[in-house]
Amino acid sequence: MLSMNSLNHISKKILLVAIAISSVIFLERCTKEITPKVTVNGQRNDVYTDKVLSIINPQVEVPVPVNFTMDATYTHDKTHSNDNWKSRYYDFSDTWLTGRFGDFGFSPKFEFDGTDLTKCKMNMWVRVSTASTSEAGRDGYGKCGPNYFGVVYTDSNKTAVDPLCDTAWFRGTSFTKQGNGYLVKGTMTFNRYLPASGNADGTPITKPVEVYLSYNGSYDFDTNNDGTPDKMRVGFSAKFKFNRSDYMDKTATKMYFPFPKASEKANSDLGFASNKTYGVWSGSVADEMIVECNHVFFKNH
Repeated sequence: MLSMNSLNHISKKILLVAIAISSVIFLERCTKEITPKVTVNGQRNDVYTDKVLSIINPQVEVPVPVNFTMDATYTHDKTHSNDNWKSRYYDFSDTWLTGRFGDFGFSPKFEFDGTDLTKCKMNMWVRVSTASTSEAGRDGYGKCGPNYFGVVYTDSNKTAVDPLCDTAWFRGTSFTKQGNGYLVKGTMTFNRYLPASGNADGTPITKPVEVYLSYNGSYDFDTNNDGTPDKMRVGFSAKFKFNRSDYMDKTATKMYFPFPKASEKANSDLGFASNKTYGVWSGSVADEMIVECNHVFFKNH
């Protein structure tokens, strides 16, 4: 006859085996049940999107089908897109400040051709003054948030933004395959020079930037429930980083106003004479900024 200790030991082993079998069944079931069918140009592709699987087996970018083409007939679905930024707080740790831009887009339209990368077009823009962190203490004209991006005001009350300094651009010049995504080389134009830089007043500041572009899949939706798909949706993500000091004068301490009050004219004149770029440097975020863009496009048919 088995002792009580022996029975307890056997029971524990049976319990562990049962748990292991249940886990395998659960994972297999999840894998089968949560795999959506994604249609790309008439081809079916299985893509895992469930968070459980992502934790167990971290996902990589979805490769773009070789024959995939998204031309100018597609419309940018801005409502379901976003351009986000993040930077370390004071650069002393991995504590991040994050935010997003409220106004952004493409001009001309974003186009992608998997069969001929020379036909791809990606020219993105954001309106810098629309950067938001959803924190009242940082957001809004005159607060520290806009200073991260060197926002330039036309009045000393900081109620209006200089439109010539307010738009940042990425203009892609070449696409090459990299991993499951694409490396897009191009230039970023952000902020403007002041005469102390040796450049003419107002010259745009343009530097080389590399963007990693990934395709996130597509789906042909039946929006009117007639049994026939009628709206193709496509998702892309783009990620890049840049140093603010490449576009902003870190030594700028005097704010230059194009239209200062009489009481602020002296400081404004000093800013114009000494600053190399428009805007005033803010050191409360790190020099390096990371931008992550997620965009949806659609085509009715």
